[in-house]
Amino acid sequence: MTRVLLLLPLLAACAGPGGAGCPGDITLVNQGQRPIEQFYAGGPQDLLDPDLLPPGQSRPFRATNPAAARLRVVFDDGRAAELGPVNLCELPRITVTARGIVATAR
Repeated sequence: MTRVLLLLPLLAACAGPGGAGCPGDITLVNQGQRPIEQFYAGGPQDLLDPDLLPPGQSRPFRATNPAAARLRVVFDDGRAAELGPVNLCELPRITVTARGIVATAR
């Protein structure tokens, strides 16, 4: 019985945003003027590797830890922009502009 009670908070967390109901599907849109060389969304893995995302292009991804993800993009010239933490379950469209990163609903 004790084991069941210990699992209840874990199961409740999985049912909320970022849990089983939120797989972390997001879209990265490059409205900037430089290609994006690296993209991180809630984890240590570069989701673009080994590709680039040219200006004017978009691409779908699956984020790690979508309920509280830290976003980071690195451009081909080495400059970087960051945002977060962001709830990607509620704001799955990530737009990169010359001014930075913006997360919005679809």
